[in-house]
Amino acid sequence: MAGFAPEVLSKLAGMGLNAPMGIGKKFFVNGGADGVTHGHDVAGKGESIATAFLSITFALTQCVAGRNDYIFCFNVWNQDASPISIPSGLNMIHIIGLQLKGGSSLSLATTGDTPMFYLNTLVTGPLADIEIAGFNMGGGATHGCIELHGACDMAWIHDCIFGHAWVPLSQDGIRIASVSNSQGVIIEDNLFYGNSGLAGQGKLTRYGIGQIAGSAPLHGGAIRRNRFIKCPTGAINLAAQVWEMVIEDNKISCGADALGNAITLSPATASCLVARNEANRGQAIMVNNPYLDQAGAADNDWMSNELGLVMHWPTVAV
Repeated sequence: MAGFAPEVLSKLAGMGLNAPMGIGKKFFVNGGADGVTHGHDVAGKGESIATAFLSITFALTQCVAGRNDYIFCFNVWNQDASPISIPSGLNMIHIIGLQLKGGSSLSLATTGDTPMFYLNTLVTGPLADIEIAGFNMGGGATHGCIELHGACDMAWIHDCIFGHAWVPLSQDGIRIASVSNSQGVIIEDNLFYGNSGLAGQGKLTRYGIGQIAGSAPLHGGAIRRNRFIKCPTGAINLAAQVWEMVIEDNKISCGADALGNAITLSPATASCLVARNEANRGQAIMVNNPYLDQAGAADNDWMSNELGLVMHWPTVAV
């Protein structure tokens, strides 16, 4: 495993490269980002680098629900027609981009105005324990890079980059949409770029993490240790029902000096813990409070959040 950053190795050690008991099959995807087709989508193959599949989409068809299968990806770009959707009934699936030294993520580009990954339980049936990590990805002009529709329980999205200049422009980084319940969703250790882009490419044009009004309620889970760089409309916008979510240790460079531009909680949120987040824009304290809680003074718990270098309470608007 020489050549990988230590922090990457520490995560991959539990992802099947040094596989503990209980790990299912390990598949490899070699997409041919260098312009040469390396992998081949042939059933019964894919369990070694030498016999790697061409696409993540095909690798998913070889996974079995409940077996705890891993898909390790390298040398990928746009070999998958977007969106990549999790097939009906699959759970305990891990899709991992093998990062380069220094944490440089593999890039995935959409092939149209779609998300890159689409977890749509309204079509495929309930999804549980889906992990996506180690990618630099874009989405569509009217979509998120990753979209959760419906009951995506225990989804784990981490160590990804959303909105980098190398990938197509996207409206949101992670979008939570459609009606259903999602429990235990973890979003951690990601980068969200709202100001990075060449010739209109790359940057997120709205939210880093955006929950659409009337969308899937979130129950439990965490949004933690993410970094947001100038997402225009907001870094974290929870616009529907959210209960007992932990939002902590996020660092936010605000996209505008506007109320709630760092974290906004809707009137339907309750029992959320918001702690140790840091936000500001520029070299002086913002005029408008980047923290907005619309649920009332006693519904959510805020502590030790900073605006610039000063501890700051949210604006409470009912």
